[in-house]
Amino acid sequence: MATLGTKLLNIRRHHRLSQTEISDILDVSQNAYNKWEADKCKPSADNLFKLSQYYKIDIIKLIDDNEKINLSGIETPPSTPLMERMLQMQEQISTLLKSHSRLMEELLQKNGSVVKADHP
Repeated sequence: MATLGTKLLNIRRHHRLSQTEISDILDVSQNAYNKWEADKCKPSADNLFKLSQYYKIDIIKLIDDNEKINLSGIETPPSTPLMERMLQMQEQISTLLKSHSRLMEELLQKNGSVVKADHP
């Protein structure tokens, strides 16, 4: 019988990833991921889905303590250069979304002040 945390630890080590690397891939804090492996808390359904997709493992095999995971049958993740490029692209997208949000806020503030000026 293996807990979710034990499974996550074994799978991560099998893929030779650090907690920081997998937490970056999942876009969660390293501290949160550490708590999952330590069985101090459980990942959200969304994060369970991300984990199952990344590792190509059925979610049931992850969450059911009675289900065993055959690590030799798990495909290896994308190459490190590919992962680095994906992370760079994710950072660029994040930066663009932040810029977009700031621009939208500025536009709304300007439109709000124009409306106030037009309607005393």
